[in-house]
Amino acid sequence: MKKFGFIFHPLDINSFANGFSEPDLKKKRAKLIEQVMPWFSPFRRSTVTGIKSLATGEEIQGEMILLTLLPNQILTFNNDFVLERVVQAGKVAEKLNCNIVGLGAYVSQIGRKGVLLARNLKIPVTTGSAYTIAVAVEAIVKAAEKIGLAFSEAEVCIIGATGAIGNVCSKMLARFKPRKLNIVARNKDRLQALSKEIYYQQKCTSVNVELDIYKATKFADIIVTATSTPSAIIDVRLLKPGTLICDISRPKNVSEQTARLRQDILVIEGGIIKPPGNIDFCFSFGLPPKLSYACMAEVMILTFEEKYESYSIGGNVSLEKVNKIAQLGKKHGFKLAEFRSFDKVVTKTQIERVKLKRNLI
Repeated sequence: MKKFGFIFHPLDINSFANGFSEPDLKKKRAKLIEQVMPWFSPFRRSTVTGIKSLATGEEIQGEMILLTLLPNQILTFNNDFVLERVVQAGKVAEKLNCNIVGLGAYVSQIGRKGVLLARNLKIPVTTGSAYTIAVAVEAIVKAAEKIGLAFSEAEVCIIGATGAIGNVCSKMLARFKPRKLNIVARNKDRLQALSKEIYYQQKCTSVNVELDIYKATKFADIIVTATSTPSAIIDVRLLKPGTLICDISRPKNVSEQTARLRQDILVIEGGIIKPPGNIDFCFSFGLPPKLSYACMAEVMILTFEEKYESYSIGGNVSLEKVNKIAQLGKKHGFKLAEFRSFDKVVTKTQIERVKLKRNLI
């Protein structure tokens, strides 16, 4: 049977403790657990079963490899130490006879976005960025339609626009000819280069470069966050009514606590997929049963296709690769999941409430 590996890490202490046999693990001092976690070697957390292609009827299997580092540890620990741990996780996938290995969340940022890991393994590596972009854009377009928002009338803002995901999201959303496109990041030179590329290649004339998140989002109708910042960076209290936010970042860039104060905006999580078949991850990583993140789904699609190559690494994801992986996903039966917001399904009532606010603007 074809087999993939997937390296992931816990987003917080609770997600690390969830599912383990020790019932009191969550009750122990969080600081103590955090100090101990880096000493664990990566290990197989579970075997994924039940992924079955609608096109061929073939079933594949996956191995979930847990890297016991939290986001803040991945960002602040010595780069060589973190890369060594990721390589160890990749070696676990090799020993389990995986044909390819995918990288989840902040693991995808390590070692020049997977390049150095690929050099240290005998199997190919993919970050899942291409399919994450495809799914996020599909979700944004469908959500905008549901709340009655036309792109031709919309001011769109991409935060983290010079990153691997934000870059291509900016180019793809520019194709819908929004009224105004704000691209936001820390490096002005890279933003200006992206602005010129969008202007000449996507024929989008209203591209605005911005370093200030507040200025970029103040009048935005659609906001996309795709950053490596492990905290909330959007103050939803300052947004106008009827705003649509697609938060691709993990950990999230929008605070649930402040978002609850605004019933007149819609926040959706980007990149959540329902794989074909009767998938069972055999543990909970934060999503309901039978759902996966798009970065996980990408390595599944590549496995079905026997496309054993380092598909999305190095931060240079092309539009062609995004379109191709989206096509292959549809072929095998991967579908966009119901809209979710802070781990809950978005209800029709929520959508209608935001749509009403838009109609009143």
